[in-house]
Amino acid sequence: MNPEELPRIPSREFMGGSVQSVAADGTRACVRFLPPEGMTNPHGTVQGGFVAAMIDDVVSMATWFAGGERTFVTSSLNCYYLRPVPTDVPLLVSSQLVRVGQRQAVFEASVSAEGSESILVKGIQVQQFL
Repeated sequence: MNPEELPRIPSREFMGGSVQSVAADGTRACVRFLPPEGMTNPHGTVQGGFVAAMIDDVVSMATWFAGGERTFVTSSLNCYYLRPVPTDVPLLVSSQLVRVGQRQAVFEASVSAEGSESILVKGIQVQQFL
């Protein structure tokens, strides 16, 4: 799948995101985010709600393809914040399909700093098809 053929998503642009890859069957996706300064908490790291929004963005893009372009909603999103998320480096948010069925799709996601193998945040997200 050519990322340049995907529609413009204003929330992704707001979070400094650009699609790096997405499998045509939705099994994998990756978006590079460069969070703007306004996404920080008082500690100077990316606020957790924005990190969750990044995960939701990547998983939602993958769900569209994994579900055969059916309409869906996020049923649940659990984020496990393992380390602070820095603002001064690009972030890679990746998703992997765990299971897709008639009614729902389940994904795992991870957030890491570009160039690092260390996972900062893990996510499990369930999407409900309408």
